[in-house]
Amino acid sequence: GMQVFDLTLLRDVNNPPQTFSETAHFDKFGYAHNVVINEETGLAVAVGSNKCNGGLYMIDVTDPVNPQTAGCFDKDGYTHDAQCVIYHGPTIQFQGSEICFASNTDSITIVDVTDRSSPKMLERKTYANSEYTHQGWLTEDHTTFLANDELDFRNNLYGQTYIFDVSDLRHVQLKGIH
Repeated sequence: GMQVFDLTLLRDVNNPPQTFSETAHFDKFGYAHNVVINEETGLAVAVGSNKCNGGLYMIDVTDPVNPQTAGCFDKDGYTHDAQCVIYHGPTIQFQGSEICFASNTDSITIVDVTDRSSPKMLERKTYANSEYTHQGWLTEDHTTFLANDELDFRNNLYGQTYIFDVSDLRHVQLKGIH
């Protein structure tokens, strides 16, 4: 599950250490590899959980003390990590939409989660010698996604960064490897 803790309670600690209780508890999933937060929309996404085939299990946390199940994307299997944003990149059709960039074992998977009850996969991009797409991050201009592969050492490729051109969300291209 997911524990919610109001960090403002830490402001009033006079005699540390002090024991606190959780502010809220969301028990609709058992475990997750990670919980991704889009602070702009109040979306929490449990990834690598025991829900949604390990994919994007969406939770509305706009009211943090009352989290609610918001949706599920399980069409591309296990998600190890993700970044969800309000998109403001060059693909005009999706500007203003909530888009998740997911690191999904052997691919970068881009999902429109604007309608959380009916998320849509926009693109699934694999790359040569993929072993375990571990994580990635979108550049501020939303044109490039930088990713790494946790197990690329198996191919004697140590600590490489994969540079994806995501300026067209439906036609992602691997630009380079650094």
